[in-house]
Amino acid sequence: MKVTYISVEHPRVSYYNPKFLAYANLTSVRYGRANPIYYVGLNFEPVVPFDSSIYIDVYFYELLTNQYKRSFIEMHFNWCYLTEKDMFFGAAMRAGGLNKPCPHQPGPYNLLNMTINPSVIPKGFPFTKGRIYANFSQPKTKARVADGYIDMRIATIEAKNPKLLFS
Repeated sequence: MKVTYISVEHPRVSYYNPKFLAYANLTSVRYGRANPIYYVGLNFEPVVPFDSSIYIDVYFYELLTNQYKRSFIEMHFNWCYLTEKDMFFGAAMRAGGLNKPCPHQPGPYNLLNMTINPSVIPKGFPFTKGRIYANFSQPKTKARVADGYIDMRIATIEAKNPKLLFS
């Protein structure tokens, strides 16, 4: 059975505002050569409650001739919608350990082994290599909260038991 998945590498938190976050770190790890999936870890500590006043803008960039060009694919949601209802990134966050209801109070959060479920990847995604850029902001105060990116590749593998790869 063929499985299409998003492989991610080279994560980077390029900015975080100390008024909102004590720290923020994004990692990517692969657990051996037999499993091609890279799992994402997100470690952060908000110093203020994260609620629906925090907005997330996600932009997909396509890798063309060794340059990242912005594509037409974008996602925009508030923090509570992302963590409680979104099936693309939010489902990965819930699987990674963010199970408390919104708002999320100050304190450390360690989300581990996150990966996007292959069933939510749209058929015929328009490109196979690119970058996912996320911008966190608070529009009411026009404050920049954090931003970062991760390089992505859409790949297909032959898997005897695909549930073992994404569990």
